[in-house]
Amino acid sequence: MMKKTFLHFCLIVLLSFALGATDDSDDRMISNSPLPGEEGISPDFYADWNLNELEEFAVSSNPLYLREKQNIGMARGDIITASLYYNPILNMQQQFIGARANAGTGLPETSVIYNQPFDVSGVIPQREKVAKQEFMATIASFNDFDRLFRLRLRQNFWTYLYVTEQIHYQKEFLENYQDLLDLTKLRAEKGDISFLEYDRLTLERIQIDREYRNARILREQVVKNLRVLIGIADSKAPLKVKGRLKFISTKEFGIDLTDFNVENRPDLIALKIRQQRERMNIELKKREAIPALTLGLEYLNKGTEHVTGVYASTPLAVFDRKQGEILKYEESHKKFGFEVEAKRNEIITEISAAVKELQARESQLLEYKQINLLNKNKEVQEKSRLAYIRGASNLVTFLEAEKNYLNVLRSYYEITYLYYNALEAFRASVGKMDSSDL
Repeated sequence: MMKKTFLHFCLIVLLSFALGATDDSDDRMISNSPLPGEEGISPDFYADWNLNELEEFAVSSNPLYLREKQNIGMARGDIITASLYYNPILNMQQQFIGARANAGTGLPETSVIYNQPFDVSGVIPQREKVAKQEFMATIASFNDFDRLFRLRLRQNFWTYLYVTEQIHYQKEFLENYQDLLDLTKLRAEKGDISFLEYDRLTLERIQIDREYRNARILREQVVKNLRVLIGIADSKAPLKVKGRLKFISTKEFGIDLTDFNVENRPDLIALKIRQQRERMNIELKKREAIPALTLGLEYLNKGTEHVTGVYASTPLAVFDRKQGEILKYEESHKKFGFEVEAKRNEIITEISAAVKELQARESQLLEYKQINLLNKNKEVQEKSRLAYIRGASNLVTFLEAEKNYLNVLRSYYEITYLYYNALEAFRASVGKMDSSDL
């Protein structure tokens, strides 16, 4: 169980984007340099942020996030292009080579021709509909990117709190062991106990110190992840994050695990919109098979002769009637239909797995809370420590109580961390990752 959890934890740390190093303070998290245009902002502006505040800043300042958002503006430009009408054509011509002033057939000739194509089959309105459909799909795709971006940010936030809790209790154990080492060394020098007990305590302290240092290294990796996700560069101004890894039930959060609609997932919405777009493309290609009608106005001047005329022209759709493109979009429409069904099945499975994991983690934490697990084990540990200091207990009994309490702390914070990961995974699976859903 511990090995699988550790692998899961390392996977999140390695796969996520990264955020910079911390200093020696346990509460200090991120350093930040002013962004362009923010040189006058006080360093205190970046202090004491909770998850919602970090999230709000990330979606307004992270260049990776803002870059993805630009796709919406690009799609809006496609709508403008699709709605524009055909441009008229103006042709001016003069023939003068070989002209002779005394010959009636050789007079210079000047002509002006004005052509205007007309959409007789509704191609332009249909193109606009297709562009608007793609615009809506782009918005849905961005919403899906936003969903995954917030999930990654929150996972790293909870990982940071989890590692910070490890650092806190490991630091406390280190300090306690150091006090005991000083006392044990004094008692051993007096001959009250064997130096073997001092050596045993020294080995235990070394083990805790190793875990403490590893936890600080892991936190630095998570800090790098958060730095990139938040979108701030390194600087001397520290950023403190509020929050402790404390269990809050889904009921206290106001989360109903049955209140969701699979069809609201943005990635599924994007696929359904693009399926409708392909259906519109079929109609568009059928309309494009009917060529535009061009009406022309011509004015001809040749000496004293002035001629004005009108004409109409259109290509004859004898061979190319968009047969291939119509077939292409018909098949594409079917393909998107299969993709929609596959994505719907995937989402249903994902939600089901997320709900089961969340319920399992929560039930375990509710049981811990009901039996007051942490406080009871802490009482046993403190009594055992006091008994050992007074000489009323041996080293083996004391170390067993210490290890039991340490294992309880590890297990509790590990399950709490996995619970919050499962909670965020559930929110992401049902498509509710906006700050207003917290």
